Amino acid sequence: MKDRILVYQDYTMHNFGLAKMLQEKHDCDLFAIIDVTDNMNKFFQKQKIVKYEKTWFLYDYIKKTQKPDLDYLSQFEKKYGIELWKLANNDRIFFKYNMYYNFSENEILSILEQQCKFFENIIETIKPDFVIFPLTNSGRMEIFYQLCLKLGIKILMLNATRFGGTSFISEEYEKIDYFEKEIHENVKNRSLEDLRNILYKIHSFDDAVKFSSQFLKSKKMALKAGINFFLFSKNSNLKTHYTYYGRYKIKIFFITILWSLKKRYRLYLINKNLPRAIDDEKFIFFPLITEPERSLLIAAPFYTNLIELVTHIAKSLPVGYKLYVKDHQSMDTRDWRSFSFYKKIMNLPNVKMLHHAIHPKNILPKCSMVITVGGTAGFEAAFYQKPTISFVDTLYSPLKSVKILNNIKELPQLIQKQLNMKFDLSDLNNFVSVLEKNSFVFDFSGFDTLAHHILFYDGFLSDVEINEKQMNKLLDAYSKQFEILADEHIKKIIQHTKYQS
Repeated sequence: MKDRILVYQDYTMHNFGLAKMLQEKHDCDLFAIIDVTDNMNKFFQKQKIVKYEKTWFLYDYIKKTQKPDLDYLSQFEKKYGIELWKLANNDRIFFKYNMYYNFSENEILSILEQQCKFFENIIETIKPDFVIFPLTNSGRMEIFYQLCLKLGIKILMLNATRFGGTSFISEEYEKIDYFEKEIHENVKNRSLEDLRNILYKIHSFDDAVKFSSQFLKSKKMALKAGINFFLFSKNSNLKTHYTYYGRYKIKIFFITILWSLKKRYRLYLINKNLPRAIDDEKFIFFPLITEPERSLLIAAPFYTNLIELVTHIAKSLPVGYKLYVKDHQSMDTRDWRSFSFYKKIMNLPNVKMLHHAIHPKNILPKCSMVITVGGTAGFEAAFYQKPTISFVDTLYSPLKSVKILNNIKELPQLIQKQLNMKFDLSDLNNFVSVLEKNSFVFDFSGFDTLAHHILFYDGFLSDVEINEKQMNKLLDAYSKQFEILADEHIKKIIQHTKYQS
């Protein structure tokens, strides 16, 4: 009997390349939810590259606001244990990051109701065996993801290992499937130097710098995108997509100019005021997380106030220690934070704000500990025999050097405890071996950069009309990696089938 595989297709095109390869290598029926703009949807309606048995265009099922059915939403929450307001309040469209439109309570509830009914109907219609997800980066996608988990539908989601250029497939975000059931053998007893060589082969910081240097940087592409949008686009998403409400062309024009100027001024102040040197003193390192981003809004929904979090950490430090805070390099693609944000941190007496350009390998050997909201620095700390406190459960939580904070009141005591931690090199070796066994090479960052270049004017415009020639050019460039990606998904399907039987 054929596997029934549902693909959640958003603007990240690796799932389309994967679907193309799966239909060639695996006996299955493919279905798709299309979560893209109007112009992009034209491609998915006409394309002949992937044969889907049926497709659903998400925004055909989410209309203008109607009076929400509160009884239905309440029953949905109870039935599936999905906390809708938690997701809605942290959704980047409903939350503080939307500069174009303020949603009312009824509008949000009406949209949630339509999304929930849409997802329930799809599951009832096709009863999928597997759902292929990109990383869930929106409330709507997370609702469907959690719904599938509750109903026992197996998830295939691509995750980053925290080693640059490698990925793994799992059911839950940053969790290795069947970790306890799989036998982990042939652990290599490598030295710290050998382990660091693996870490720095393709480092996540360098990867972020490379991506930032290419994303939204081409003036030529910016001009082309501007001409396409302002002169030729009908801007139909304004009426069809709740994610585009309020995005009138004139408003977009002035906000784009304003934020371009803001970014330049912010970077000027950052370069002028934030130090690039590390003093000879005892300190604990707290790297800030990119905002808005899934790893904060969905993975850490109760820690979105980073200034408050820095203040709590500063209050919890032992006398004699400072807190060093550094922003994420990827904030370059988010126009940086307001300088008043950094200034509030700098005004704390036992806190030092560092320049974002300092490489983690120049900080981690000198710090006493890392405190993080699930960031990669917490993983890298182990490669320098340093302890970590994380505010959320994460991929590297199984490491003995990592502790999860469950109650902010316990932070001072946990810091003292972690400062006295004894490092276990064999534990790190074992964890790295598990990662290597469960991961494979897929250059997601490189593919994403190429997709932005070929399809999206280097990231300046997402509502584009795509043709098959463009798509084939993109997929052909990564054809060998898509073969690997499809093979790994097939292996994961076999693994799920093995443990279900």
